[in-house]
Amino acid sequence: KMNKSKKKLNTLIKRKNLIQMLKANGIKRTNKEALEFMENLIKENLINTLQFAKQNMEIHGRKTLMPEDIQASLIPKGKHDYFEI
Repeated sequence: KMNKSKKKLNTLIKRKNLIQMLKANGIKRTNKEALEFMENLIKENLINTLQFAKQNMEIHGRKTLMPEDIQASLIPKGKHDYFEI
């Protein structure tokens, strides 16, 4: 059984919701360190995506972030660019 910790490292995805996603994908149990690792990984990847999206936005001379900026930042430049550990 997964422990429901009140501690929240990542304010973007609540731990309760992350646990529900894990269960929906057939993962019944996980330990605290794995949850913290996933939370940090999500946060780091979002920050990287936003940095690339901002660069794309500035290249096009805009001050407003558009969906195409985010999409362009997600295009893989190599085999493992999405999740760096």
